[in-house]
Amino acid sequence: MKRHKIMVIGSNVTTVQRVSSHCLKQNAEVFPYYCIPTLEEIALFAPHVLVLCLPIPEKFQHQLLQPYILWSEKLINDISPLATTFTELSTCLHKFL
Repeated sequence: MKRHKIMVIGSNVTTVQRVSSHCLKQNAEVFPYYCIPTLEEIALFAPHVLVLCLPIPEKFQHQLLQPYILWSEKLINDISPLATTFTELSTCLHKFL
């Protein structure tokens, strides 16, 4: 069975670790990245989906070719697709994987 690849990106180590741990439970190959990668670094891993742990630089997600999910433990207006609970994150992951 082919395992899906998820890249978890963020500057807060604790958040990236928590989200990565949750993604591992989805039987996926997970690559945590503790800063903002270049497009070349993302291409090396070739993830099926990215989980972007907010805050991230403005407009970073607009240059991405892969599907992405924005993760925040706080509700933020006008951002979609945004997951604020692990249940929502699982639902979003299942849409992409």
